[in-house]
Amino acid sequence: MKFLKQNKLFISTLLLCFITFSCLQIVSCNSSDNLESIISLINKEGKLAQAIEEDLLNYEGLSEDSELAIQDLATLAKLERDQHRFWAGILNENQNIFSNWKNKSPESINADLTRMYSQLRETCAKNNIDINKDEVTNLNPFGGNRETNENKYGFGLSSYDGFWPSFSKEEAKLLGIQSKIIGTLVDFLSESSSVRHRIKLVQILRESVGEEDSQHITDDKLTYPNLINKLVRFNQGIKSFAFLIKFKAHTSHARSFINQLRPPFLLRDLVVSRLSENISGNNNSTIQSPFSNNDSNDNFEQPLPIVQNVESTFTLLIEYIYEINREFEPFITLSLKTEKKDSAKEEVLKQLLELSGNSKIKINQILKDREVR
Repeated sequence: MKFLKQNKLFISTLLLCFITFSCLQIVSCNSSDNLESIISLINKEGKLAQAIEEDLLNYEGLSEDSELAIQDLATLAKLERDQHRFWAGILNENQNIFSNWKNKSPESINADLTRMYSQLRETCAKNNIDINKDEVTNLNPFGGNRETNENKYGFGLSSYDGFWPSFSKEEAKLLGIQSKIIGTLVDFLSESSSVRHRIKLVQILRESVGEEDSQHITDDKLTYPNLINKLVRFNQGIKSFAFLIKFKAHTSHARSFINQLRPPFLLRDLVVSRLSENISGNNNSTIQSPFSNNDSNDNFEQPLPIVQNVESTFTLLIEYIYEINREFEPFITLSLKTEKKDSAKEEVLKQLLELSGNSKIKINQILKDREVR
């Protein structure tokens, strides 16, 4: 007891240390569980961070890909602009007979055809063009006048010279357009003629424009081997008429005629045939004697063929483009029907329309209509 009284400070310090140690021991025991859970959380976060880093590897070079995609978008827009410009040049709406056609009644078109026959015959007569249907018509054993054949030639529309069946308005329209195209071809041929040499128009063939026309087109119907593969047109894209014109003339005439074929006229095939009898050789050539003292053949010259007639028969397959259906808006509308709403894709589409010159397309209205559906 005396010892306690004399060492109060020591005992107090010892007691304080014991209490502190006990508290620390209690705290240590309680925090060990928390420490393990914290370590576990840290490990999980580390694994998550590693997984995120691995995922980020998939997006490396994304900025470069984005730049390449923008370049591809600009290239695609330029291609669309060039295609639009090219086909607009082929269609040539300012000079396209179909595009500038004014509605007429079938009776009015019939009257135009009647006038066309006499006008084209007169044009051919003034420009040194014979308009016999074929070479046989030139040979009349009874001494008939060639003008009889010329007055009957129908320029691919022979059936309707003095005859006009019951055409529908649309069929009559297409027939009237074909007649104007044929008239233009004859004008090209007349521009190609010359005073020195005559041109012989052998044949003009065309395609039927409908059911009624197919019943009366007879010998003027165009038949040509592998025709479909030679033409530009295709279903629901490009519409055209095909014509065949055959004439006998000099090369300069054919060259001049071809040079006048500008869009919407397209030359799809050309066949040139020259009669073998047009070129003949000299049969009175000197034959060297087998007993001649001159063993050399240097002085012997083979006579060159003499060109007596340079005329050829030219057969041209011509396509006339009258309608091109490549509107961008129906294509966009149809494509968006199957696409889910995606603001990023819609923004790219808007950029494409703007860069390609199709900014007039109301894309916002198309997107709105799609959402309503």
